[in-house]
Amino acid sequence: MNNQHLKEGAVGRKGYANLLCDFMFKRLFGSKENKDVLIGFLNMVLEDADIVDVDFNPTEHLGLTEEDRKVIFDISCSCGDGRTFIIEMQNGYQRYFRERALYYTTYPINDQGRSAKEHFLKNHAGSGARFRWDYNLKPVIVVAILNFRFDHVAGWPAERYHSSYRLLEDHTYEPMTDALRFVFLELGRFKKQVWELETMYEKWLYLLRHMHELEEVPEKFTDPLFKRLFLLAEIGKFTPSEYEQYAKSLENMGDYLNIINTATEDAEKRGLEKGRAEAQREMASKFKSLGVAIETIVEATGLDRETVEAL
Repeated sequence: MNNQHLKEGAVGRKGYANLLCDFMFKRLFGSKENKDVLIGFLNMVLEDADIVDVDFNPTEHLGLTEEDRKVIFDISCSCGDGRTFIIEMQNGYQRYFRERALYYTTYPINDQGRSAKEHFLKNHAGSGARFRWDYNLKPVIVVAILNFRFDHVAGWPAERYHSSYRLLEDHTYEPMTDALRFVFLELGRFKKQVWELETMYEKWLYLLRHMHELEEVPEKFTDPLFKRLFLLAEIGKFTPSEYEQYAKSLENMGDYLNIINTATEDAEKRGLEKGRAEAQREMASKFKSLGVAIETIVEATGLDRETVEAL
């Protein structure tokens, strides 16, 4: 979809939206009206989740102190049993995305401790009782949809797009706890064509990658949930406001990917001559002079926020 098409509006246009731009991702997975889509997706990806209903949580989280980094999740929700789900979509390659996912879990974990203390103080106000917490953590589960591919251990099948990580003992693989789980869907490894699709999982990944290339619903997608998905993504039914938001989101997605790709290519070339660290700093300084957002520079270069701010 080029810029001219974006200016013409949605009325009368055929086809479907790109599900990986921010507007569509949050339209599908982050709205109360469509939470059945999110529930169906999570139950399919996690298999044993058995989610019936979810409540959406605030996506912006502040650190424990003013100096701590603020994070904004794409989507966060919780079940009645206390489980928290963080759903992230990442279009551009990020070298330390696994570590980023781990860092994100520290916020809902800390929230559990704060909530336990607030509940205790509310119910024991003026009693002089001392707060004690048993650290009975409820599970925090990260589900990340990645429009690229990770490096894995030798022998990892090239077409294996699903990976799931937990805390296990090194030798016996005994679970240490079920409080943390990380699931990554690498769209960059999914290569199947529409006629090869068999499972619900494969159909979901196909639409995440190719929905915007379709002009009609393929015969394989007869499940009621997929029919809902196609209705929500039908460009011709967007209101003028929705189409404007979609167009802007698509434009931002393109700009972001260009920055990430340029930074990666330049860092690799310069790294051969000057060393990776110096090349990263030079690239960050260049982006900063152009007014690129600090968060984007951090993701594009791999430098920490403090280093970028000091340039």
